[in-house]
Amino acid sequence: MNGKPEKTDGTNVTIDYGFFDTPVGVALIAATERGVCALRLGASEGDADAKLADLQCDCPRAGATLRENTLAVQPYADLLRDFLAARTQTFTPRLDIQAGTPFQREVWTELQRIAPGERISYTELAARVGRPQAVRAVAGACARNGIAIAVPCHRVLRSDGSLSGYRWGLEWKRRLLDRETQGWPLG
Repeated sequence: MNGKPEKTDGTNVTIDYGFFDTPVGVALIAATERGVCALRLGASEGDADAKLADLQCDCPRAGATLRENTLAVQPYADLLRDFLAARTQTFTPRLDIQAGTPFQREVWTELQRIAPGERISYTELAARVGRPQAVRAVAGACARNGIAIAVPCHRVLRSDGSLSGYRWGLEWKRRLLDRETQGWPLG
């Protein structure tokens, strides 16, 4: 996250979005003038309306205007494609995170500190945010993360090292982890 989120009621805020083909499928990217506020994986032609409805539900800015504007979010799509095609090792666009509770935002900030290829447990993540007994709440924060890859909840595993829930499906989680540890394109 770039600093503490500034609260706004959404008045005069425009969220531009676009659907983009990537090496592994279609992604929905949405951004304000401050940065990416949503990145959804696994979109397809048939579920564009569902992805937009999901975006509107997650959007904490009452009164914000959603506008399809691929030109505005194209630079983020280019960064994402470069990462997924293994032309870069990280995907760290500017972010504008307004969603979530203070605790969830704290977890999401900590997630951004996990290096590509590093894997930690939900228990370790709970300890890192100073709440070692809040393992379920940490898992819930990961599940509510709306900015795939840039807020890398895919790097969090069960204590036994096995994969567990991922908002966009375990296959995505497996592929992203493989991409980060093996460096090959996800195509």
